[in-house]
Amino acid sequence: MKHSLKVKKYLFLFLLFVLPACGKIGDPETIKIARIDNEYITRGDLYKILREMDDRERPKISSRGDFLRVLNQQIDLRIKIPLGRKLAEEGKITLDRNLAREQFFRMAGDEGEQLRAIWDIPIPEGDTVTPLMQVYNLTPATLRTMKEYIEQETDKIYERLLGDQAIAYLVGEDVKAGKLNVTQEELEREYNLKKDNYHIYESIKFRGIFVPTSVPGSAKICSEFRSQIDTGKNFDDLVKEILLQKESIVIAPEIKNIMISESEIENNPNSARFRGFWSVAENVEEGTILGPVYMPEFQSMARDEKGNIKTQVMPDSYVVLKVLEHRPERTPTIDEIKHLLVAPILIGKKMEELRKLHNVEVYEKNLPEPSSARDQFTNPWEDL
Repeated sequence: MKHSLKVKKYLFLFLLFVLPACGKIGDPETIKIARIDNEYITRGDLYKILREMDDRERPKISSRGDFLRVLNQQIDLRIKIPLGRKLAEEGKITLDRNLAREQFFRMAGDEGEQLRAIWDIPIPEGDTVTPLMQVYNLTPATLRTMKEYIEQETDKIYERLLGDQAIAYLVGEDVKAGKLNVTQEELEREYNLKKDNYHIYESIKFRGIFVPTSVPGSAKICSEFRSQIDTGKNFDDLVKEILLQKESIVIAPEIKNIMISESEIENNPNSARFRGFWSVAENVEEGTILGPVYMPEFQSMARDEKGNIKTQVMPDSYVVLKVLEHRPERTPTIDEIKHLLVAPILIGKKMEELRKLHNVEVYEKNLPEPSSARDQFTNPWEDL
């Protein structure tokens, strides 16, 4: 009987103290997923990293591979950032902090211009609210808080850029010393992986008669030029006539602002501004006459009426043009993008070397499944 009571007592103590401890030990967030130097990274650390990421930077997590990418990025940052600080202190690399701040403004998207304007507002003394502060509904306290926020975000970007610069510096030194190189096999492998990222869009080179929309009746004037071509006038002869008129002492107002220019433009589907133009110009053959077609303002290296090549801003215009050259959409050759492929290969090799130096280990089998970990890292107001 006494023996039975002893067993029950020990069983009670086990349930009271040991099982809760086991639960703590078995906490999924404490599972180790990587090691760098003598420090481990756990699932909980990874969840925290994702929770604290800016909404614009946080990736969509739909697989363990997505977790792995985030983990590897964080490991690389833990190597690069201290290295950047060290080389900067030694005077081997420098970075203008304004570049980091400007990158933050660009990354801020629609809020970027407002943040840039707020940064430029001086903080007044006392409780003074300047007219410019009123525009953004700011008090001296909120202005100071906004500037501190901008500085904190700039700090993060500055450290990352400095880390990238540190790796580039070490790669450059190793290449000069003959310690790093890229084999043809490595180059071809990188090309096959990334060639589609360097897609060359369809493009045309053309000579155009630009009638700016600021000219009264610009669309009609452009249509009249096209009518002359349709009734037999050679495009190049028409251009010569317009140039002669522009050089004459007495010049008609509608001719004065007309521009003759050679330009090149690519059919980039990500550029919505030129979709109207490319709906007319897509797949045209050399020698084709197009227009009148509306073309929004653009800047290009262009040949002016005197044959000189210079950067030229072409205003919103109606254009009649002659296609001088058509280049179809294609994938670039390895030689065309070799200079873009070599750097990532060298940087990858250097990072692999630094990872070994820091005893980096990644335990992929311990990475969580997104379905079971979702609530640990998601923003409840955002659908990842």
